[in-house]
Amino acid sequence: MKSTVIGTLCAAAIGLSGSLASAATTIKVASIAPKGTAWIKQLERWEKAVEEATKGEIDIQIFPGGQLGNEFDVYKQVQRGRIDAASLSGAVLAQNVPELALMSTPFLFNQVKTIDCIYDGPMGQKLASLVEKKGMKHMQWGETGWVYIYAKDNLSDVGEAKGYKTRVAPQPMSRTLWSSVGANGVEIPYAETPAALQTGMVKAGESAAISFVAFGLGKVAPHFMKTAHMHQAGALVLSEKKWKSLSKDLQKAVIDSLPSVAQNRAELRGLSEYMLSEYKKKGGPVHELTDAQRTAWKKSVEPGWPDFVKSLGAGSEALWPDVLAAKKSCGE
Repeated sequence: MKSTVIGTLCAAAIGLSGSLASAATTIKVASIAPKGTAWIKQLERWEKAVEEATKGEIDIQIFPGGQLGNEFDVYKQVQRGRIDAASLSGAVLAQNVPELALMSTPFLFNQVKTIDCIYDGPMGQKLASLVEKKGMKHMQWGETGWVYIYAKDNLSDVGEAKGYKTRVAPQPMSRTLWSSVGANGVEIPYAETPAALQTGMVKAGESAAISFVAFGLGKVAPHFMKTAHMHQAGALVLSEKKWKSLSKDLQKAVIDSLPSVAQNRAELRGLSEYMLSEYKKKGGPVHELTDAQRTAWKKSVEPGWPDFVKSLGAGSEALWPDVLAAKKSCGE
């Protein structure tokens, strides 16, 4: 009888210790990027590095392709702690943290190295702190990339945009761009844009190169103008609830295991140029703007900057001089 009791207790102890050993902390990460894309591959590198660094104590699970909802819903769910983490685009971040939209001011920057310098410096830390005030841990800046203009016609010369029927994104920076050049703008959600182009409701819009090619926008609006008029940086964020649930050692492991920001940027930018070059090889009209053409666009848009900044609220107005100072200190 005694041996039976001891045996039962030992078995229970073994079972309990086994369950404790396998009870990893799960971090579910949401992304709208499809499986196999550079964004997901970067998350997979992080997943592997974290699991190795913590010896399986943290199990990162990636949900690509919008499985956990659209970005705007996911942002709110991370904020509430119902989703552990998310890789978010610059658009959804700027909608919830208006000050971030300052970095997407149309024609503010000429060189991507200036943008990288700002995000990697004190201003980048200040912007990250604004994200964290919304109830989440800012892990790392990501890359959405340059935004360009596409149209049914060649709009390299800014004068051609006057009165042109254009899709305006429901964002202050897009409204500023198109109103400044006198376009006939219509606000349309991104998902409805292909249909609007096909029916002729609009004839132009804005897009990152990857999205332009991947979504086949060139089939209905083939002219692609390399304006590089706006840049957006995404971010990887973790819910404050999940972050605080981790021990200091696990927090350090999660941060230290993040992939290189420089490598992430290089991959996305390389993919962007590759996809655009393939589009061009197949006959897609890609227009490199001359310095004079891009300057003319900028001169048309720059007078709208003060109203744009004001539309973002008092916090953005207060931060604007610091953004301009950071731009200058980074070489522009």
